Amino acid sequence: MKITIKRNTAVLLSFLLLLLSMQLGEKKAFADSPITSTPFYQAYLDIDIVAAAHSSGYSKEIAEFLAAEKNPLDQKAAVMNAIYSSYSQWDDRDIMNQYAKEIYGKEANSLNFNLLRGDEIFVLGYLKVLDHYMNPDTNWIGQASEALPNSMTIALVNSLARSQGSSEAMALSYCYMEKVLADKSLVQDIRQEAIDIITDYIDLYKKDAGCRDEVTELMNNSIGLIINKPHVLVFGQQQTVDSSNAKVAPYVKNGTTYVPLVFISHALGATVNYDKKQGEITIEHAYLESMPTHNLVFKLKDSVNKFEIRNDRAFVPLRTIAEALHLQVYYSKGLIILSKGIVLHPQLAHDQQLANEIRAQIEHPQY
Repeated sequence: MKITIKRNTAVLLSFLLLLLSMQLGEKKAFADSPITSTPFYQAYLDIDIVAAAHSSGYSKEIAEFLAAEKNPLDQKAAVMNAIYSSYSQWDDRDIMNQYAKEIYGKEANSLNFNLLRGDEIFVLGYLKVLDHYMNPDTNWIGQASEALPNSMTIALVNSLARSQGSSEAMALSYCYMEKVLADKSLVQDIRQEAIDIITDYIDLYKKDAGCRDEVTELMNNSIGLIINKPHVLVFGQQQTVDSSNAKVAPYVKNGTTYVPLVFISHALGATVNYDKKQGEITIEHAYLESMPTHNLVFKLKDSVNKFEIRNDRAFVPLRTIAEALHLQVYYSKGLIILSKGIVLHPQLAHDQQLANEIRAQIEHPQY
C-alpha cells in the first residue's frame, strides 16, 4: 500500500509540474511584451532597495534613490523594473507623475528636458513606458538614450520600449537587441546576468532571415508621403498616389492634414466600397474587427468621419484613418510616415535621420 501511495503521489506531482510548466510556457509565449516579460531586476536582488521595490512597490525611499545622481543607472533600472513586478497584474499606472510631483513638485509634462540630467530623463522615461506599457510613449526614453549615448543600460531599455505595442514592433525586437549588443561604443554598465535575462526572452523572436538595417526595416513597414507631392514610398516601392492624376496629393486645410483615402486603404490591403447615392465610403480591414460594425464609414455630410472631394478623389484627415488602421504617424516638415509598429519622434535626432532617408527616396524617384 505504501508503495502504491508513493507511486500515485509521484505521478500526481509529475502531472502538476507538467501543468505548471505548460502554463508558464503559455504565459511567456502569450505575453508578447518585452517590457513585462524581462524581469532583469532578478539579477539585482542582492541590493536592498531592489528587493524592497520587488516586495513592496513604489515608495518615497525609492523615489529618493531614483533621483540621486550618484546611484548607478543599472540599479535605478532594476528598481523600476522591480516596482512593476510587485503588482499581481500589469495595467496602466501613474507612477511617473507621482514621482515627478515628489521630486520636482510638478507633473512630468511640465518639466523642461533641457534642465534635466540624462539620468533624470531616463528615470522619467522608463517610468512612463512602464506606466502605459501597452501603448508606450518612447519619446522620453529616446531622449535619455541621446543624452547618455554610451550607456548600455539605457540602450537596452530603449530597445525593449521600441519593441512594445504591436506585433510588427515585436517582430523587430531581436534586431533592436542585436544592434545594441553589437555596438562597440556602448559601455556595459549593467550586469551580465541582467543582459542574459533580457536576451533569453528576445531570442524567442530571432529572425531566420536575419536583420536588415534600420532604414530598410522602416521602408518595408511604412508608407511615406509629402504634402502637395504626388510621389510616395509604399513599403519600399516608389509610386505615385494616383497614376492617372498627378494632382492627387496630400494637403493641409485649416490646420488639418488630409490624405487620399482610397490610396491609403488599398496600400494596406483594405477593401473600399463607395455608395455615391448615400455619399458614403466604407473601409473594411482586419484591423477594424474590434469596431462594432467591423468597418469604417466616411460620409460627405458628417461631423466626425467626414471625407471631402478634391481633384475627383476622396480625402480624409490623416489622424482619423491612421488611428482606425492602427498606424504610427511621423509628421515633420511636410513629411508623413505611416508605419506598422515603428514609432518615430521628430524630436529625436536618430529618428530624424531615418525619416530623412524616406524623404530622399520620395523626392528623388527612380522609376
